[in-house]
Amino acid sequence: MMKKILTIGLLLLGGICTAQNELFSRQYFLNNYLMNPAVGGINDYMDLRASYSRQWTAIEHSPTSMLLTFNANLAKEKDQVLRYSPFEKRYAVSKGGLDHYDRRIKHGVGAKVVYDKINGFTYTDATVSYAAHIPLTGAWTFSAGVGGGLSLSAMDLTGRYLGEDLSDPLLNNGKRNEMVPLVEAGVWLYSTGPYVGASLTRYMEDPYDEDQKARYMNIYATAGWQLQASEQFVIVPSVMYKHDGYSGHNINVNAMLWFTDIAWAGVSLRNLEHPSVHVGVLWRNTLELNYTYDINKSEWGGSHEIGIAYRIWNKADDCKNKWYFK
Repeated sequence: MMKKILTIGLLLLGGICTAQNELFSRQYFLNNYLMNPAVGGINDYMDLRASYSRQWTAIEHSPTSMLLTFNANLAKEKDQVLRYSPFEKRYAVSKGGLDHYDRRIKHGVGAKVVYDKINGFTYTDATVSYAAHIPLTGAWTFSAGVGGGLSLSAMDLTGRYLGEDLSDPLLNNGKRNEMVPLVEAGVWLYSTGPYVGASLTRYMEDPYDEDQKARYMNIYATAGWQLQASEQFVIVPSVMYKHDGYSGHNINVNAMLWFTDIAWAGVSLRNLEHPSVHVGVLWRNTLELNYTYDINKSEWGGSHEIGIAYRIWNKADDCKNKWYFK
């Protein structure tokens, strides 16, 4: 009985402390748009992604989450983007045959929906974003992005064991729904190899603050490098720093190894102590399947995340950009 009480208490505490916290996908390095709106439109295709994750599988009612993202650039002509060469049969960052003087500002748009459930607490975010990608040299591009949307926080503690101490007025409410606006912004500097970025996300009111004075936000800083190790292998090391008002500072280190754009494998250290392993396959440079296993404490059980992505390559014919700068 005591173990059950402690387990439920742990989940309730996690729900209260992270209901405002942003979902942290363990596969974020495959989709930096999750944390930075300036990444929207960086690819040479429409990028549609979805994932499902389950944490702490040994614990009943452990956290689950789902996310859906979409972003595309509206450039009329191809530029400094992630490209696939049918001739070379490989996927890499390239300039698309345009020199610096021919390069134009391109525009990116995107949207994301995030759902997170922790015991009796859930939140759902829906945001849209815009980014401008500005060429600096023949190899370097700077982008800046902004986004906004709504965050719905829901609490349903009816029928759940809360222990004997109900002094917290939040727990006495039973059910509660709150909707607040949120904004985000970011910058991203990238080239054919290295990239670096910073962003502020989920800047919003704390929906459970009765005085409506508390603010919540996440701060991210990311850097990485795409290294061509050989004709068949590409290595992508990266690091991310995160700060938020609930969990404080976190540093995550990742390394991916791509093999001829067919399969990849990677490892991560979350907060420099919790390891994760990742694998994925890419079919015909269009459909991508990814899986992550996070190694937690043995009594909690592992965490799993499954992701799928679809690349729409005929964007250039379907989305003619009327806004590009001459």
